Amino acid sequence: MKKINIVIFAILATALTGCNFLDKNPDMRASIDTKEKVQLLLVSAYTNANFGPICEFSSDQVIDNNAPDKTGHMMSLNPLDKMYDEIFAWQPIKSDGNQDSPKYIWDGCYTAIATCNQALKAIAELEEQGINMDAEKGEALVSRAYHHWILVNVFCQHYKDDTRSKEDIGITYMTEPETTVAPKYERGNVTDVYKAIEKDLGEGLPLISDNYYSVPKYHFNEKAAYAFAARFYLYKRDYDKAIQCADKVLTTDDASTLAMLYDSQKAYSLSNPTNEQTMWIDPTAPWNLLIYTTMSQAPYTIIPDYGRYYHNGEAADYTNLGKGPCWGGYFPGFPSWQYSQEYGTFCAKFLSLFEYTDKVNGYGFIHGVTRAFTTNETLLVRAECKVFKNDFAGATNDLRMWAQGYKGNGKMDTLENGDVDLTMTKIKTFYAPTADPHYVPTLHNKDMSPKFNVTDEQKPFICCVLHFRRLETLHDGLRWFDIKRYGIEITHKRGTEPLRTLVWNDDRRAIQIPQDVRMAGMTANPREVLGDHVDGAQAGTGQIVDPNAIALPYIDFGGKLTIAKEPENEEKE
Repeated sequence: MKKINIVIFAILATALTGCNFLDKNPDMRASIDTKEKVQLLLVSAYTNANFGPICEFSSDQVIDNNAPDKTGHMMSLNPLDKMYDEIFAWQPIKSDGNQDSPKYIWDGCYTAIATCNQALKAIAELEEQGINMDAEKGEALVSRAYHHWILVNVFCQHYKDDTRSKEDIGITYMTEPETTVAPKYERGNVTDVYKAIEKDLGEGLPLISDNYYSVPKYHFNEKAAYAFAARFYLYKRDYDKAIQCADKVLTTDDASTLAMLYDSQKAYSLSNPTNEQTMWIDPTAPWNLLIYTTMSQAPYTIIPDYGRYYHNGEAADYTNLGKGPCWGGYFPGFPSWQYSQEYGTFCAKFLSLFEYTDKVNGYGFIHGVTRAFTTNETLLVRAECKVFKNDFAGATNDLRMWAQGYKGNGKMDTLENGDVDLTMTKIKTFYAPTADPHYVPTLHNKDMSPKFNVTDEQKPFICCVLHFRRLETLHDGLRWFDIKRYGIEITHKRGTEPLRTLVWNDDRRAIQIPQDVRMAGMTANPREVLGDHVDGAQAGTGQIVDPNAIALPYIDFGGKLTIAKEPENEEKE
């Protein structure tokens, strides 16, 4: 995304750091008084923080390589940063402020929200002059809704229903620019946050227009906005609206939908993960709906020296190195890159871009590209909604198309015409009640809400959706939200410490808000530990990394990385 520097209200905000936006009155050297200036301002209406890493490390997508594996083997590795010890143990992060930390996410989202609010204020003034600002207003409203959506899903319990979620603490929903010193904020509740998001979406969606964007994929273009709405309504369990929004993205024509999906077969023709990364983040690709740059140190956790916590062991065995209802051995949808089998694997979309500010000393900024919305994920949103509408044939067709897009190296089960062979019978068999609990987890949906029902007939299809989503969103953080919204219980084994269990109603499913925000008086998330009672002693020393300019080893993929291969003469269990 192109960067545009403009002096606006002391960089607009300090993002609720210390519970206030501004420590001094706004700098009025720049006035947002034209349509063009509003458009330039909205370039900055997207966070530079990536919520993916903290959510992945909280979920079942990552293991501790220092914990004994199935053979008893264990390693002695440091994490890239001490905060990963805390994240993996579901503890409040004391080493606060670094890239990928709660503070970084919190500040990044509220800064983007402050930009949206300032733009909306300027838009209202320009509209009074008779200037049409519909497109700009639509982008500002939808972006404001999206960044509050990130905050409520990271720092709060998942939405249950309107009644029960009134009892769960929310986040402050900001709708006006902050102009006072040291204001006090209330967090409200999750139900009210969801209602505010829905209001912004309802007002903003009809106004979205792609006409004024030079590169639509860097903004909330029409398809991206409806993909966000589809995901929001899925989380809220308004399945009819979610399907309507997904149809606007994907169409209802199979051929058109398939043409929008990721071209995994091409990925296998590329020589290294850097070239493959270009495919994942291509702004001209039909599968990418909204992408934006972030600053994240997480990709450096793939370096063996820092590889304590990574996608390995059971996390990989039941995702990219595991079987599925229409493939065997390992998932053929994308190459799985690795330094060596013992450290773990990754998908090329996880890689970073490094901007040097001092090449001699190796200092600079780590950039990532966040694929906020894709056609592949939106297709799985629609499939899940169809399950709850008891349209099992329609859901199976969407799941089949998703698999069709990931035929990859040709090892999917296919029919003579080349279509992937995925049927309702195959889904019911693979995700039968007696199947491996990693594929058929216990769902605590009814515990979360009596209105959230999954019938015995629906469950195999829901488990298939969750399995496919786990693959689709690898490294993106959305698996953590799926765990939260279905009340799936997971375990973490850190070193030789006792096993930690995160039960469906554990307070730690809402990541603790930043330490400085709590110290400034904002209500902290409750912390009743229900799943385990480990005393929280830190394992490993870690390395504290400066949140901005950092010096890290250059990743040279030449000769060091290999593609994970299917085990010879052995089906992966």
